[in-house]
Amino acid sequence: MRIAAIFVALSATAYAASPYVYHLSTARDATVSYSGIKNPDGSFESLTPKGTQSTLTTFKGNKDYRRILLGFHVPAKVKDPSRITKCVLHVPVPKDSPDQDYSLTAYTASSNWDEDSVNGATKITSTKELGTVNVPKGKSPGTVDVTGACQAASEGNFSMFVDTNQPLVTFYSKDSGKPTFTLDMTY
Repeated sequence: MRIAAIFVALSATAYAASPYVYHLSTARDATVSYSGIKNPDGSFESLTPKGTQSTLTTFKGNKDYRRILLGFHVPAKVKDPSRITKCVLHVPVPKDSPDQDYSLTAYTASSNWDEDSVNGATKITSTKELGTVNVPKGKSPGTVDVTGACQAASEGNFSMFVDTNQPLVTFYSKDSGKPTFTLDMTY
């Protein structure tokens, strides 16, 4: 009887200490443009918010630079983000991808933005490279370890930029209703 009680107590302790994996969808997303290109109405394209569009684009060109900005909410049960042991960003199959090899790199980003107004003039800091995935021509991108972004969460939110090494890559946004970026957080 005592042995069974000890076994049950040890099992409960081990179960309570087991990490839990949260599967998160993006809470908000946007393409942020940094360019000198003008719209037909004469306004700068980089000042036009793109947070409610159905696609997300990343590109590095001579006069045009676009970044994907992703925002996530920390689950309420995660009381101390510094105790997050792993975060993996799942990069979806692109809507449009280049006819060549390319890479995608994730960077930390501040969370002081919203989809309706974020643009190239919004002061979003990006300080730390999180990880890169190299994508062979015609293949799916896979995953990027973004644990540093999750651990740096504040006020229940964290964000990250996703950049390409040059070619134009387009993904569906959360507003499209199609598969988009997701994240697995281990706590």
